[in-house]
Amino acid sequence: MTTFSAERISAPSHGDRISQAFPLRGGTPDPTVREALLSRLHAHYIEYMSGPEDFARIPRLNADQEIVSIENAWLAWEDAQVAPRSLPEKGADFHDWFLEVAAQHTQPEFCDYLAHAATMEEMALFFMGEELVDSKFDDLMAMVQIGTEGHTKITIAENYWDEMGEGDISRVHTRMFEHSAVYMRARLADAGIGREALLCPEAFENACLLLMYGIHRHLNPRALGAMGVLEQSASPRFQAMVDGCNRLDVPPDVIDYQRVHVHVDADHGAEWFKGVFLPLVDRSPELLREIALGVATRVRVANAYYGRIWDAMRKLPN
Repeated sequence: MTTFSAERISAPSHGDRISQAFPLRGGTPDPTVREALLSRLHAHYIEYMSGPEDFARIPRLNADQEIVSIENAWLAWEDAQVAPRSLPEKGADFHDWFLEVAAQHTQPEFCDYLAHAATMEEMALFFMGEELVDSKFDDLMAMVQIGTEGHTKITIAENYWDEMGEGDISRVHTRMFEHSAVYMRARLADAGIGREALLCPEAFENACLLLMYGIHRHLNPRALGAMGVLEQSASPRFQAMVDGCNRLDVPPDVIDYQRVHVHVDADHGAEWFKGVFLPLVDRSPELLREIALGVATRVRVANAYYGRIWDAMRKLPN
């Protein structure tokens, strides 16, 4: 009879799973383990950002050491993907560098597919991927203004007011997005497609990055950088979503959120650069580096996500 030692049959330790998901010495991340850890991180962040009626179940920040270890390992892994010499060294270099990096985030081929080729089910799946971030975007906008001052605070406050529908509760952006999401969930259900198609590490990386940056105060400069490049580059994707949904005869009210953001994000991108970045990038080399890391990491993570979800879309049954 074959016997197995306890060492051979024991499950991998948390430390082993961390090493498998975020190897720092040139190894390839294990996508299954990485997805599991990042999905746990996402659930933690969503619980942390719960409303006041759920106060009793809101987790304490930094109290769960396994969550902390996932965050630290992931941050170290992401930082290792950015070549230090690729970042601007002084504030005067930031403008051109930012526009060049932001241009890599517009995804022209993917946008063309959304506008001209995506099926209803593919479009619906993409909406569900976007929900992981967009459903909390107004809270993120509120969080990143904490501690800012002057033109920076005013710029973020103006953007937040836009997120609040300028005082019209029916035009609050997260409510508008939820209206889109309800319709798209129903289309996936009609087609017998479950959300398991979204279960990949890239989707949770894209969702968790802004949440982690926004929740942890010491990562605020990275949050400002990541949100700034998102605002700068999002308009073409929203236009592609509008064009694709019009082609698919999606009811106009379902895409009000996307239609509004074609123009809103174009305005926000310019405002964010002038009102948020310019007052900060000359403060210190360290602050400039943190903002630039937020920009570069957001672009890397989002590009990986768009590539993966596009692949998942095209694998849906016809």
